Amino acid sequence: MNITYCDRYVQIELLKGTRLLDKVLEYAQKHFSKHYRLSSSLLILDDGERFKKDYLINWTYHATLQSEQESTKLLPNLAKPSPNAQKLESSTQADEQSKPSELELLLRHSHLPIRIKITSPNDMLKRVKVHIHLASLDQVLLRLEEDDRVARRYIRTLFGSKIIYEVENEFCINAAGYSESMWESVISLISSRVIHNVALEFEYQKPEENDSFLTREEYLLRKCYSELDVGFDESLEAVKKQYVKLAKIFHPDNALDKDPQTQEYYQDRFKKISHAYKTIKNARAHKRATA
Repeated sequence: MNITYCDRYVQIELLKGTRLLDKVLEYAQKHFSKHYRLSSSLLILDDGERFKKDYLINWTYHATLQSEQESTKLLPNLAKPSPNAQKLESSTQADEQSKPSELELLLRHSHLPIRIKITSPNDMLKRVKVHIHLASLDQVLLRLEEDDRVARRYIRTLFGSKIIYEVENEFCINAAGYSESMWESVISLISSRVIHNVALEFEYQKPEENDSFLTREEYLLRKCYSELDVGFDESLEAVKKQYVKLAKIFHPDNALDKDPQTQEYYQDRFKKISHAYKTIKNARAHKRATA
């Protein structure tokens, strides 16, 4: 599911054959005096009473980020619209931790008609890979291969207050108090998830069986590549480019206006990034010298 807007309408994209779509269509049929079926996949809703649109946008925005079980609990509420929906809008915006400005922006355009777009399960928009890196027993990094709004909202909903920081396409999750085996169990549960029209593929690089035959130096070197999120066979130029990018993001000066805990994480991450690049660079130089 995806909610967007343009100059002419606010579009709510829903998957065909889902209970959520059924409830939205039921709501539209019952409470919108002006609803026009343009085709089997397009429905236009318009009404002079704006609070109905606010309610529909607000509800679908939040309900679609819940698990299937949670969404089932929320579905009956859609059948009971009320002029008090504007109060609901205010309270939910205050509680919205993922991206309040996004919902607020949509609601500012609720004077426009609502366009319901029904998509087929085969019309998957795209696949987004999320790399999971267990940096330490108290820190887990989630890295998106590409920026995606749905993936970001899902991660924020999934981890909530445990997110220490979010920069670029990376999330740092506070795992203090949890064991590595616990996190591997969580990873296996969320390894693959379809959210709306986006397939999120959570990938965790588990140690290979032959890793036990690595020397300590080889093992530490591989951890350096993982720290920079680059492949073991990447060129030194590519490694340097990634290092420069991360160093600019996590430089301690960028956290001066943040809380002490976040400042500490920036400093620690910057040290690890610098150490990883230096280790890889020295290893490559040594390999060339002994070749």
